Amino acid sequence: MRQQLLRIVPLLFVMMLVIAACGSSPAPSSSKSGTTSTTESLTFTDATHTTVTLSKRPTRIVCLVSLCEDILAQLGLSPVAVNDTFGQDPHFFGARAKGFMTIGGTFFQPNVEDIAKANPDLVIGLANVDENLRPALQPIAPLYIMNPTSYNDSIFYLKDIGRLTGRSAQANQAAQRFLNKLAAYKAKSPKNKSALLLYGSDVNFNIFTAASLPGSVLSQVTSYPWPAPGPGAPAASDHEPGAEAYSLEKILAVNPDVLFVASVGAAQPLSKQLASNPVWSHLKAVQTHQVYEVNPNYYIFGRGTESLSLALDDAMNKIYPNVFPTPLT
Repeated sequence: MRQQLLRIVPLLFVMMLVIAACGSSPAPSSSKSGTTSTTESLTFTDATHTTVTLSKRPTRIVCLVSLCEDILAQLGLSPVAVNDTFGQDPHFFGARAKGFMTIGGTFFQPNVEDIAKANPDLVIGLANVDENLRPALQPIAPLYIMNPTSYNDSIFYLKDIGRLTGRSAQANQAAQRFLNKLAAYKAKSPKNKSALLLYGSDVNFNIFTAASLPGSVLSQVTSYPWPAPGPGAPAASDHEPGAEAYSLEKILAVNPDVLFVASVGAAQPLSKQLASNPVWSHLKAVQTHQVYEVNPNYYIFGRGTESLSLALDDAMNKIYPNVFPTPLT
């Protein structure tokens, strides 16, 4: 019996080794794992569903949209060139931004030669504006098109650029700051007043619905009774996501408590232009002196979490001044 056991025990030991080997996969080599990780961390898919893999982490980024500047400021990075003065706001780069190289041309047609002179390794632009630049930029630098339609999209782009630049820790911290502030306002807000953000350069104006980027924030902290544009709804003149061409008559039908007005490229403030319409004086917000001209850089053009945070501070102080006399942190 003992001899049988002595023969069986080694056999069992060998079988156990075989089973263990079959049940475990070999650990990947450090070189293979590192290569895969680096490739994945340098690949992105933009708003046009174009997938690009960068050859290295970008360090020279050209911003064709303010969202890019908002993001880079939070990551502790500076663009090599811009096509606006957005970054000169003290909440972003301040006076230092005056030294950034300027891309000539217009917002809708930036000068490609100027972009090339900046020697970028990544160019960040906006959907419905810059995607047609991709062929011209092909020999210069990859193009990343962004198109945030909600604050979650803004957070995604912040974290994605943080990932590409090796600054994920800073991106995560910035995203959490915004989410914490939004949650704090949401918890403390009475939510008993309705608001509307409208914008434009003349009496043919647009509104931001709850399905827009600023609407996605305002609807979290107060009543924002402006549903997403339905089928056949008149498109906003600038094709801003979730925006809709509107009229004072339609606003009066809802009659919000507070009106935020963003004058965009207007010779005269939009609120003053609209005051010539007889309907204007019938609006509750006009009668109670709760019409506010607001900074379009924060409410519209910035599009990043810092801009949204600044707009949120401003809006909540105007809607509920007794509850929020100073910004929340």
